[in-house]
Amino acid sequence: MTHLLFLEKQTMLRSRVVRLFVASLFTVVFTALPMLAQGAAEGAWQDLVMQGLNAASENNTVKAEQLLLKALHEAEHFGPNDVRVGTTQNSLGLVYKTGRKFTEAEVAFRRALVILETAYGPESIDVGNVNFNIATVLLELGKSEQALLYLRNCKNVYERQLGGESLQTAAVLCMTGDVYRGQKNYKEAEPLLKRCAQIREAGGGLVNAELGDAMHSLAIVYQMQGKYGLADPSFKLAEKIREKTQGIMSASLADTLEAHAVMLKQMGRDPEADKDLKLAAVIRKRYPKAK
Repeated sequence: MTHLLFLEKQTMLRSRVVRLFVASLFTVVFTALPMLAQGAAEGAWQDLVMQGLNAASENNTVKAEQLLLKALHEAEHFGPNDVRVGTTQNSLGLVYKTGRKFTEAEVAFRRALVILETAYGPESIDVGNVNFNIATVLLELGKSEQALLYLRNCKNVYERQLGGESLQTAAVLCMTGDVYRGQKNYKEAEPLLKRCAQIREAGGGLVNAELGDAMHSLAIVYQMQGKYGLADPSFKLAEKIREKTQGIMSASLADTLEAHAVMLKQMGRDPEADKDLKLAAVIRKRYPKAK
């Protein structure tokens, strides 16, 4: 009898252990389900983002836009202010910008800025990059005054995080200088473009397409201030750089030749001006000036 009672107790104990094990197993499974679902959503988001970026790299902006919109939908499963939403909005904005959908790009970039600024702080590189992106589309939309605000924000971030001699800082300086040049504020434009040119030369040497852009802008600023002694060698350097880096038949070289010719005529150096205009005219047959 005692033996039977012992067996009965052992059987009951095993049954209880089994029930507890099954219960705990279900608890683990049901607890893990949200994590598994989140992992699946993360994977789906990452896959769509990568596909979208690959399509963008192949200049297929239509496909890239569709994929990134799907990625945005997946990212929103994590919450409307999740950092994945912010980064996807930024990528989508870049695709819109490439497709010249500047209004849509501005909206996407602004949404990204709010999320990333909250997540990473106002002085993070990501926030600096989005400020730069917003500035570029605002300039395309003719909103230069608004663009200057975002360029200042971007410049502050890059100088703090990357240093005053970084090529990213130079890009902001040149863009800001070009904005002031477009506004005919040559006094403000000159030091910014000079500093940009110095950084680009130090970072990439003289055979450097970005340096050619800076020298072209700086030469025009010198010219418009009547500083012909500084403008003339700046134009010549820009011409040499653009010929070396982009070729003798490049549209950018034609731009510099034409701008230089205007100043040469102002200086009474018509034969030199005519020579530049003749070469520019040959280039323009292949690359007409944008209207």
